Amino acid sequence: MERMLSVGQEALWLLYRMAPQSAAYNVAWAMRVRGSLDVTALCQAFGLVAGRHDLLRSRFAEREGTPRRIVCDEPISPLEIRYAANADDERVRELVHDEIAKPFTLETDGAARLVLLQVGAGDAALVLVTHHIATDFASLSLVVRELFQAYQAVRAGAEPDWQPLRHTYDDFVTAERRMLGSARGEEMAAYWRSVLADAPTGLELPLDRPRPAERRYAGAVHTFQLPADVVEGLQPAARAARVTPVRHLIGVFQALLQRYTGQDDFLVGCDAASGMSLAHRGVVGYYTNRVMLRARCDAFTTFADLVAGVHRQLTEGAPHTDFPFSMLHRALGLPSRSGTAGLGQAAVSMITVNPADPLVALATRSHGSEVDHAGLSLTALDMPQQAGQSDLTLEVIRSRTSVHCAVKYDADLFLPGTIRRMGDHFVRLLRAAADDPGRRVSSVELVDQTERERLLAFATGRPHLAEGASR
Repeated sequence: MERMLSVGQEALWLLYRMAPQSAAYNVAWAMRVRGSLDVTALCQAFGLVAGRHDLLRSRFAEREGTPRRIVCDEPISPLEIRYAANADDERVRELVHDEIAKPFTLETDGAARLVLLQVGAGDAALVLVTHHIATDFASLSLVVRELFQAYQAVRAGAEPDWQPLRHTYDDFVTAERRMLGSARGEEMAAYWRSVLADAPTGLELPLDRPRPAERRYAGAVHTFQLPADVVEGLQPAARAARVTPVRHLIGVFQALLQRYTGQDDFLVGCDAASGMSLAHRGVVGYYTNRVMLRARCDAFTTFADLVAGVHRQLTEGAPHTDFPFSMLHRALGLPSRSGTAGLGQAAVSMITVNPADPLVALATRSHGSEVDHAGLSLTALDMPQQAGQSDLTLEVIRSRTSVHCAVKYDADLFLPGTIRRMGDHFVRLLRAAADDPGRRVSSVELVDQTERERLLAFATGRPHLAEGASR
């Protein structure tokens, strides 16, 4: 049975065809599982979830140049079992990483797989990997939740207590096509033409390496936790600006990009769920869209100015977030090949964890998070993933007590040390913004004494200065 793709899925299919060996669009959830795991029940549970959501049992193909989704009656990929007897923690992480980094062959393998790494008696690692064409964060969380609901039901000899689905992903695709072909679709296109009129489509980030002629979508990730004092200051700073902490963080990220590029006008992508998303109704699918935020920042711009600009644009743009990012190049009259590549050079993704749902908290990959569930002890494994989609992406996972950051970057463009320093500078700017929102962004000294001495040592060829600075 063949189905049409959404506009976002069509864009992902094109990216897949351009770089079929890339894992940049693999979305994963991984955890260490300790306890008496019933492997047979887990396998049956995965089959039940795949039976409920047809994107988990779909292949993809082209018909006369048009991508199509082919829905299979049965799950394409059953539970895969690997054996890693007595592997230490480092080796387990390596094996989990290998599973996440394994590219999909969407034409034959579909877009989802569940892998169990058997380490020892009562010790395993469970890895769920999907291609982004089938899920986004909300959908992956849904799959995780239903997988364990089904696991508990199977072990009890019962059926999962699920409400029947009243919609399918096809309903989303149909609604999107109808909207884009209507006056409403043209209204949204006109809105983005107005907001982005004459905006520069390139971000002049200082690269460590020349940009290759052909992009490989090869990425890497630098992760770090915001220090406790920065986390504590985040809520008061946002409250003072009358914005959410998420919008405050985005404004400071814009400040970071301005300091690195020197541009007074640039665009940053912000990932958001489509307003037509059916994930809240329990339907797995790809609903993520990217909206563009325009930052204007000169020598007099303050942190408060940037944060207010983010708040205003997200508020005014909320009714227009359903316009597909992949269609912006056409709406703006940009060449299709380079349009969205330039628009998407830097992006930010913000996730807020609901503490009332511990399984979803684990799905956010907050490393070391633990929960007892279904008679098992589950520990999250924070694994690098989804890197290389853009030149630079900041992912922030915020809970009530912590903020986990992941800077995902194109490894063909940046060196790890550059990205680590960028993370340090982001923290420095967050502190400055919390201490004095009215401070000019241009006035903050990004280089501390230690880094200044290291730079001096490098410039003068006197390594003893760098050694002294590192002590």
